[in-house]
Amino acid sequence: MPITRVHQSNFNRGEVDPNLISRNDLKSYGSSLKKARNVLVSNQGHVERRPGTVFRADLGANTRLESFIFSGSQEYIFAFQNTALKIYSTNGTLLQTITSCPWATSNLFELNFTQQGDTMIIVHETFMPTLIKRTGATSFAKSTFAFDTSVNGDRIFQPYYKFADSSVTLDCNSFTAGTGKTVTSSASYFTSSYVGTTLEISGTEATITAYTNATTITVTLKDNLEIELDADPLATQQGTKTIKVTQVAHGLTTGASVTISGCEDIFDVDGAGISSGSLNGAKTITVIDDDHYEYTAGGITNATESVDGGGARVVIQSHAPTRDWKEQVISDVHGFPKAIAFHEQRLYLAGVTNLPDLVAGSKIGDFFNFDLGEGADADSIQIQIASNEINEIRHLISGKVLEVLTNTAEFYLKPPVGKPVTPSDIQMVRQSSLGTQRKAVPRLFDGATVFVQNNGKTVREYLFSSSLEEFSSGAISIEAAHLINSPIDSAKITSLGNKPEQLYFLVNTDGTLAIYSSQRIQQILGWFLWETDGVIESITTTTDFIYIAVKRTINSADVYYLEQFATSVFDIPTDMTVTKTISGSYQPHGSPLTNGTVSSSSTFIIDGTTAAPNIGETFQFAGTGTVHTIQNVTATGNSNEYAIAIDSAVSQSDGVALQFVTSRTFTGLNSTPDMRGKVVHATAGSSEGSDVYYYGSATVTSGGVAVFDIPASAIDIGLSSTLEIKTLPVEPQIRTSGGSASLTSYPRKIAKATIELNNSYNVKLNGNDVLLNNTANINNLGVVDSYTGKKDVHFLGYDNEPDIEITQSVPLPLRILGITSEVYY
Repeated sequence: MPITRVHQSNFNRGEVDPNLISRNDLKSYGSSLKKARNVLVSNQGHVERRPGTVFRADLGANTRLESFIFSGSQEYIFAFQNTALKIYSTNGTLLQTITSCPWATSNLFELNFTQQGDTMIIVHETFMPTLIKRTGATSFAKSTFAFDTSVNGDRIFQPYYKFADSSVTLDCNSFTAGTGKTVTSSASYFTSSYVGTTLEISGTEATITAYTNATTITVTLKDNLEIELDADPLATQQGTKTIKVTQVAHGLTTGASVTISGCEDIFDVDGAGISSGSLNGAKTITVIDDDHYEYTAGGITNATESVDGGGARVVIQSHAPTRDWKEQVISDVHGFPKAIAFHEQRLYLAGVTNLPDLVAGSKIGDFFNFDLGEGADADSIQIQIASNEINEIRHLISGKVLEVLTNTAEFYLKPPVGKPVTPSDIQMVRQSSLGTQRKAVPRLFDGATVFVQNNGKTVREYLFSSSLEEFSSGAISIEAAHLINSPIDSAKITSLGNKPEQLYFLVNTDGTLAIYSSQRIQQILGWFLWETDGVIESITTTTDFIYIAVKRTINSADVYYLEQFATSVFDIPTDMTVTKTISGSYQPHGSPLTNGTVSSSSTFIIDGTTAAPNIGETFQFAGTGTVHTIQNVTATGNSNEYAIAIDSAVSQSDGVALQFVTSRTFTGLNSTPDMRGKVVHATAGSSEGSDVYYYGSATVTSGGVAVFDIPASAIDIGLSSTLEIKTLPVEPQIRTSGGSASLTSYPRKIAKATIELNNSYNVKLNGNDVLLNNTANINNLGVVDSYTGKKDVHFLGYDNEPDIEITQSVPLPLRILGITSEVYY
């Protein structure tokens, strides 16, 4: 019977889609797995059990997490909930709860964020952007975003846009500033929702104070309705009194009345022509085009020449019907931005409901000022995509350039070469036509922006090439598409303890966590999946740590916990882990006392217990002196009373307290976290390569009590996560007379597998436990020795697709460096 061997030394491509099981022609086949669940696939090629999680806080409700990083030493966890924000320290201490917030459970995962220094801004299309500002080491304040205003209060520096049809005019009954002015539109347009919003009529702001009907509103004019024209805006026509006026985008109609002031004489060299008195005053105009109109000068003198003039400060005042009016872009009427980013000293807002393709950038260094001014380099930038389809801007990403991701395509704001973006030199450039979903916000990761396409299955990286000055949008999830399930949240971390891996996370709608590991320069990439006993609802990361919001069903009720992934599986291998330490303040047996005098005896009666003592546990009388070990326990028949035998004879008075030093019984597991009804495991972590401790498993009672196999003084109690590693079918190439051939679909068997382990403590291959350690240690002290080396495991049976499945019976560290399969065919 022919024999061949196949060695897999690399697992860093992670888990691949089941549809690729026959694609042994893929370059990645030899370094991939059929399943990689609850493992960490390393850059170096090995695969190991993932770290467990530590319980940090009871969140109390559905939660979206986001980190707030003020400095390297001051980092916070923001927990967004229905109309509330809970702020936690990194160790899970609740610092503050902010109520009356504008978000709801239904839109938590549609929120977008940006942060600058001590301020985070939260946006959603249903509410005005909200600011959360750090005011102290443990205090924060909420406020509503407000645009800057002019010193005299007559200008709000916010974006304006004409949403109405271009032909619709407004007619104010007066051009003088003041309250109670009536404005009439030429078409039914207004609703009662407009009260409180601001219009810009011929450059003058007017706040709507009352609604009469669809064509009539009452406003407060903040300044006179007047326009200062450019220098010398008038032109005379030789031999006539006709004056042509240049007023860009004047919006007036023929027959309108305007009042002109500030005009200077327009004379020829001989001093003849039209005087200022004839040029100024109330005039009736005739419109020539959008930028010009004319009127007849007063007096009897005609122009001697056709010349430009009028002076440096010609002012036009008019309350005539005009098309030159706009509305504030951001309001209850037109919606609010859904995308936001700080980029190159500007604050950018985008994705307003009724103007979804507008990007508005603040003045440089003045984040709340969106004044267009005169279009100087530092003035506000406002640009629309204006393509041949609706582009709803969903995300703004501050990378090397400002990236603009929409529902249908990907763009970027192109600056001039070697300069920042300015109002006079700006382009919106389309790069690809794919579209991104709103949830699971894009993240900068490994030199690219990673985003989820609208189909909820394809994950892409938006990668900029400096040499080509363009982006590509390559798919990175093709080989593991089955792990992507309409993600709702995302995060990334660039370092995890002392490991070199950088990870990108996606929270799927089914509560699993799809993870992408990548090192672009080394061309290392792969996907794997983490899951737990419950539903992962959200994820965030600080500089060094990963936090998740988990919904678990405990004792037939849902609980919502904040948990932190351990840095290493050697620290914590279990989930929802809580540490219990026997001490004077924590005695899991209650307050046991000697019942009667003990005289030189190793057997005596105790009472006052709340939980039965167990063989192997240790204690001290009155908390001092010799530590005694319990050899036998017998219930007397009286409530909470037991006869115990210890390892030596003692003499004690009646009523002496027994203070336990080690215990098999641990209580208080019915609070936070609540573990009632769950099978939990007891461990004690250590540094990598050292002994770890496993004290057994137990089912937590309805009273929150767990009794383990081996006593301990300090113990980590948590849930096991199911590790599952499965190789792809072993596909050896065999030599033939014609060269080589594959054994695909040919009956064969893996007769022996040699698994190479490093610092591992427990492993099963194809359901069979592999003996690694001295079991006597486990029985006596809970010590589990670390194992490094190779183990041979033999199998029976032929298969057309032979593979190896690796699991564990208990949650302890496991690291696999390689697998060699001996194949018979």
